[in-house]
Parts: sequence; C-alpha cells; structure tokens
Amino acid sequence: MLTKGTKFWLGLCLAAMVAAAFAGYTTGGDETGPLTLGWKGAVGNHIVYGTLMMMSAASGLLAMFASAFRDADTDAVAQLLDSGEVPDAQINVGPSLWPVLGAAGFAVMMLGLVLHPAVFVAGLLIVSAMAIEWTMTNWSEKLTGDPVRNREMRENLLRPIEIPLLSLMGIGVLVLAVSRILLASSVNGAVVVATVIGVGIFALAFFISARPAIPRGVLQSILALGFVAIIVGGIVAAANGEREFHQKGGTSDDAHVETDH
Repeated sequence: MLTKGTKFWLGLCLAAMVAAAFAGYTTGGDETGPLTLGWKGAVGNHIVYGTLMMMSAASGLLAMFASAFRDADTDAVAQLLDSGEVPDAQINVGPSLWPVLGAAGFAVMMLGLVLHPAVFVAGLLIVSAMAIEWTMTNWSEKLTGDPVRNREMRENLLRPIEIPLLSLMGIGVLVLAVSRILLASSVNGAVVVATVIGVGIFALAFFISARPAIPRGVLQSILALGFVAIIVGGIVAAANGEREFHQKGGTSDDAHVETDH
C-alpha cells in the first residue's frame, strides 16, 4: 500500500514529466526528442525541459524514500524492529521564520536581476544566510526529545560561527542598500539621509541598552523591521537610479560636481 507521501511525490513526478514533454513539443522539439530525453531528436528549450525533468527525477527519488521509510510512521517502525512498543514520534516544533526570510531574499534576488547588480548580491547574501540557519535549525530539532537541550546544542555549535559571519553579511547588505539610497538622493538629501540613519541607529542602541529586560522576540522584531525598511529603501532607490554627476569645466582633469535635483 502506498503511503500519502509516496502518492504525493509520485504525482509530482508524473506532473513534472508531462510538463517537460509539453514544454519540449511547444518550444521546438521534434516527434521523439522529448520522449527519449533528447536521444532521438531535439527537446526544444533545453533549460525548461532539463529543469522539469530534473524536478521529475528528484520527485521520483523522494517517492522511493517515502515508500521505503513508510513516511516515518511509528507503527511501521515498530513492526520493522519487531517490537511491541511504538517509538516516540518527533517532538512538536514551533513555527520558523527562516523560510519566510529566505523567500524574501529570493524575491530581492529576482528584483536585482532587473534593477541593479548590488540588489542581486544583497538578495544572494540573505538567501545564503537563511539557508544555513534553516538547515541547522532543522538538524538541531531532531537531536533529542528535549527542545531546550536541542536549542542549547545548536547555540553551542553555531554561535561562534554565525555571529561573525551573519554580522559581516548583514553589514554588507546594509552598506549596499544605504549606498543606493545615498546615490539616488540629491546632494543635500544624501546628507540628511545619512544623518537620520545614523541618529536612528544610535537612538535604537541607546533604547535597547537602557532596557535590558526587553523580551527577545520584541528585540528581534524591531531589528528585523529596521533591516527590512533599509532593504526596501535600497531597492526603491536602485530602481530610481543614481543622481547625475557632471564635470566642472571643459577638461577631464577637473573635479566632478554633483547636480542637486
């Protein structure tokens, strides 16, 4: 009997295979190419066809794993171990923000392909950081049945690594975003923007240091909102483009003058 997971992955496998064949025939493939993986003819658009076929192959592999492990069903595990006791299922875990933040980083990457390379780099850094955090969080949640112990083991392993790395990534993303904002502002406007951002960061740091009892969730929310606001500002500024720079005088050796618009 097929498990629910096996049925899902098999359905996705067949759907991706049909979509690949359809894409092949509608993008220039001949009669037998899409059906023979290009062995007996053209498959049309190689990128679309190849992506869908890889998705089909990956789904088929996951279907085999789901069938072999019976969707990690506890009754099936007890039967396999020939034990009368049903093993404990995995402990319930809370919601995670890493997928949401990773999706936001991917959206920033897509915008960067259209707007500016700096925006794409910022999105790539966000996606990389979120992928590492999500992977390690998922790993730590399966270590023991005690969520507090799992959290401690994760922090002991990652804190010496993630704090400097994530700090560098965060600083790099913020520098790119703020630079886009300053370059898109007028001469006087750039001074105002830099002053407001600096004063805002100083005021936030003073507020946090003066209230050490602030809940961790509230602190994370404040920092996340500020980070997102600067990223959105950088994306909008990159879409508007940089202000114009003109040369003073008629020679190339003269200094540049910024136009205040």
